[in-house]
Amino acid sequence: MADRSLPSLNAVRSFVAVARHLSFTKAAADLSVTQGAVSRMMQTLHADLGVELFRRVGRGIELTPSGEAFYAEASQALDRIAAAARAVRQQDGGVLRVSALPTLAQRWLVPRLKSFQTANPDILVDVSVSEHNVDFAKEPLDVAIRFGVDGWAGAVTTPMMAETIGVFCAPALLEQGPPLRHPSDLPRHRLLQHTTRPDAWRGYLGAFGLTLPDSALSLGFEHFFMIIEAASAGMGVALLPVFLVQDDLASGRLVQPFSETLRQRGSYFIAHAPGAERARRIRLFKTWLLSQIDGTG
Repeated sequence: MADRSLPSLNAVRSFVAVARHLSFTKAAADLSVTQGAVSRMMQTLHADLGVELFRRVGRGIELTPSGEAFYAEASQALDRIAAAARAVRQQDGGVLRVSALPTLAQRWLVPRLKSFQTANPDILVDVSVSEHNVDFAKEPLDVAIRFGVDGWAGAVTTPMMAETIGVFCAPALLEQGPPLRHPSDLPRHRLLQHTTRPDAWRGYLGAFGLTLPDSALSLGFEHFFMIIEAASAGMGVALLPVFLVQDDLASGRLVQPFSETLRQRGSYFIAHAPGAERARRIRLFKTWLLSQIDGTG
């Protein structure tokens, strides 16, 4: 027998869509149904709950206090149901969709993936790159690897590794430019900027009691892999995570002119939806990721 205390799930889905857009028309487009169908769902929900969830304001609508309270809870509940359904559908094997930061994916994750694939041939890893906070309830992703101080709502996060940054440049720059033997020499050089971390140089120099003149800042790049290429081409001095440039140091493309480094406040972490570790492929991949950390930050 149906539980009379629970409203129709379709009616709740319709309500959440209307509340999100404050528009019956846009909600209908989101749900791929007619506006009339959405209106009927709202009538059903109002009858089930016995309260008004919307009120007319001019030619639009707004949530009543009861509607606001119900929306906050209902939208989170639907997100949890969606995440649980995804986990159940893909409990064993299947495709594992991973989102990683661009340079981390290129220089750290992808070179290591062969060992995971060899150990788990039934799991097909699909890697994409992005930097935003993933909404696991709405995006077709299983795991995200990010850098920061905190996680975000709707995600479970596990610390993966710290990040230590250092100064790097092309060998020729040391021969042709001003001396570069200490952080105090940096303001006389062209300093390549990481545009998504605009205060990185100031933070690094500040740790050694130094200030950064704006005249020292040079070209800006969105991703670390771009800065690595610019530095290796002799375009300036780069501030980079030490673990990302080990191959460049070994090959001689880059050198580290002095040993002063700085441990960043944030860290890299693994994120996934609540309860997602019940899926074998996610649990195995997370365990494997943590096993790849060799202590270098």
